[in-house]
Amino acid sequence: MCYNYRHRVRVAFKDRKEVIDMEKAFKFRIYPNKTQQVLLQKTFGCARYIYNHFLAKRIELYKQDKSGMSYNQCSKELTTLKQELTWLKEPDKDALQKSLKDLDVAYKNFFARPEVGFPRFKSKHDRHKSYRTSCTNGNIKFLGKKIQLPKLGKVKIKDKRTHLEGRILNATVSQEPNGEYYVSICCTDVPMVVL
Repeated sequence: MCYNYRHRVRVAFKDRKEVIDMEKAFKFRIYPNKTQQVLLQKTFGCARYIYNHFLAKRIELYKQDKSGMSYNQCSKELTTLKQELTWLKEPDKDALQKSLKDLDVAYKNFFARPEVGFPRFKSKHDRHKSYRTSCTNGNIKFLGKKIQLPKLGKVKIKDKRTHLEGRILNATVSQEPNGEYYVSICCTDVPMVVL
C-alpha cells in the first residue's frame, strides 16, 4: 500500500512534463517474532506512559500556579525519569521523545484553536497502538524481504518491492485491533511526474 503525503516546493521541467519532489509513505505488514512482539508491546506501553505522565504533570503545574512545561523541560525530566525507572531504557529512545513531541503539539493546538479540544490521556485498553521513530544514521533500512527498525532489528515483511524511492525520514509502527502489525515508512525526495 502507498499513501501520498504532501508535495514539496521543488519543481522542475523534464520533457515538458512537470516533475515534483514529494514525500510518500509506504505501508507494509510486518511479521515480528515472539521477542520482537514483546519489545513492541513494551514500546507501545512506554510511549503511552510517557505521554500520560507528562500530561498529568502539565495539568498539575497549571492548577498550582498557572505555569506550564515546555518540550525542552519535559525532555530534560525524561532523562532523570529514565534513571529512576530503568524499564524506560528498554524501548527505542526516539519513540519516547516523539511521544513528548506529540503531547507538545497537542497542547499548542489546544491553545491555538480551543475547538480542537484539550489533550486526553491515552488508555491502556485502546485498540489501536502505535509509535513513531526517526531515521538517524541509517537505523531504518529497507532490505527487500525485511525492514531494519531501531531496537527491533530486522523484521520480516511480505511485499513485491525491491527498493524504496527517495530518502527515509521516519517510520510509524502500529498494531491493529485484529493483532496485525504494520510499519509505515515516510520517504522524501520521491520524484513524481505530473502530466
